[in-house]
Amino acid sequence: MSVFPKETIKNIGESLGVTNLKDEVATALAQDVEYRVHELIQEAAKFMRHSKRTKLSVDDVNAALRVKNVEPLYGYSCGEPPKFKKTTLNSTDIYFDEDEEVDFDTVLNKPLPKIPLDVTFTAHWLAIEGVQPAIPQNPTPSDAKAELLTKRSKQHISSNGITTDQVNVKPLVKHVLSKELQMYFERITEAVLSEDERLQSQAFESLRLDPGLHQLLPYFVQHIHKKVTQNHKNLDVLEAMLSMAHSLLNNKHLFVEPYLHQLIPPILSCLVGRVICENPQQQNHWSTRNRAAVLISTICHQYGKAYHTLQPRITKTLLRAFLDPARPLTTHYGAIVGLDKIGPEVTRVLVAPNIKFYSENCLKLALNSSNPLRVQEAIKCKEALLDLLEHITEHESSSSDEDRMDQDESLASEQDKQRFLNSIGELVGETFLQKEQRESRVNTINELFN
Repeated sequence: MSVFPKETIKNIGESLGVTNLKDEVATALAQDVEYRVHELIQEAAKFMRHSKRTKLSVDDVNAALRVKNVEPLYGYSCGEPPKFKKTTLNSTDIYFDEDEEVDFDTVLNKPLPKIPLDVTFTAHWLAIEGVQPAIPQNPTPSDAKAELLTKRSKQHISSNGITTDQVNVKPLVKHVLSKELQMYFERITEAVLSEDERLQSQAFESLRLDPGLHQLLPYFVQHIHKKVTQNHKNLDVLEAMLSMAHSLLNNKHLFVEPYLHQLIPPILSCLVGRVICENPQQQNHWSTRNRAAVLISTICHQYGKAYHTLQPRITKTLLRAFLDPARPLTTHYGAIVGLDKIGPEVTRVLVAPNIKFYSENCLKLALNSSNPLRVQEAIKCKEALLDLLEHITEHESSSSDEDRMDQDESLASEQDKQRFLNSIGELVGETFLQKEQRESRVNTINELFN
C-alpha cells in the first residue's frame, strides 16, 4: 500500500488530460512515485550531510535531481521555508502553498537583478621559454624580490667560516600523511628487513590484507625500487623486496595499475641481473630469479588484458636478453625462466626455434670452460631449457583429444628423433630424449618447425 492514494494519481492524471485511469494503473503508479521520492530524498540527504547541515534545503533536492539527470525545480529558493495552509475538501485535508498576488506593473518597472557568475576555470602561462609573463595570476617582481630577501636572511655562517644556505625546498605536490600512516610505514619497512621471521611474516600479511594502504602504496613502491637499486648484491634484501611486491600485488583492496611502470623494473633486475648476490657459488640466487619470474608472470596475467602492450614489452625485453651472447649466463637463465613462466604460447613461438642457436653459440662453450662457476651457470641454463620444452609438450598434450592421449605409450621412431635433434640441437635434444621418448611429445616439438 503506497502513501500516495490512487485518487491523487487520478487527479494528477486528469490535470494532464488523462481521463478514465484504471485503479490498477493508478496503484502501480503510486507505488513507483513513492519509490522515486524515497530515492530522491536519500540522495538529497547525502548532500545535506556532506554540507554539514541538519536541515534539508531546496538546493539539496535540486542537486539530487541533477545526479539523477532530472531537470531541477524552478521557482523555489533556499530562503524562508514555504508556509502551507490547510483546507478541507470532501472530508479530506489538503495542504497548499498560498500564492501571493503580485502587481504586474510593479514587476515590469522593477530593475533587473545582476546575473550570477558561474564557476569557471581559466588557464595561464607560468613561463614561456623561461620568461614569466606579467599577468595578474603570476607573482610580481616585488614579490619575487621579497622572497629572495627572505631566503638571504636565512643564510648563516658556521663556525669554520663556510656559508650555507638554509632554504626549505617545497615539494611539487604536497602529500600529507597522518602520523599513524607514517608510523605504519616506518614499522613495516623495518619489519620487512628484520631477521625475525615471525615479524617479517606479519608485515607481509599486513601488506597483503590491510584495506587502508591506498595513500602509502606509492611510498612502498618507491621503497622497493630504492632498496633493489642500493642492494643489488644483497640477496636477503632482494628476497624481502620480492615478498613485499608479492604482498602488494595480491592485496585486493589496492589499485596497483598506475604504479606498475615503477614496480616492474626492480623485479626484472632481480630476474635478469648480472650478479644479485655476493657469493654465487654458495648462495642460492637461482630461487630468487625463479620467484621474480613468477611475479612477472602474475603481472602479465592479471593486467595484460587491460594493458595490451604490457606483456609484449616484457617479452621483448626478456627475449633480447636471452638472444644476446654478450650477456652473462645468469641473465640468460633469468630470461629463459621468465619467458617460461609467462606461458607456453610465448615459448613455443619465440624460444623453442632459438634453442639450437643458443646451445651451439653459448652453452657449448660454457660447458667446456675451465671455470667451475661458468659450468654451473651453463648447467642451470640447460636445465631451464629442458623444463621449458617439457612444459610445451605438457601443454600441447593436455589440450589434445583423448585419441591422441591413447597414443602416448608408443615410442618415437628414429626418424622422429633425428628430426627432433636437427631442430633443437644435440646438446639439449639428446638430454631431453633420455627422459622423454614418447612419440606424441617428440612430435609436438617437431610440429613447431613445420
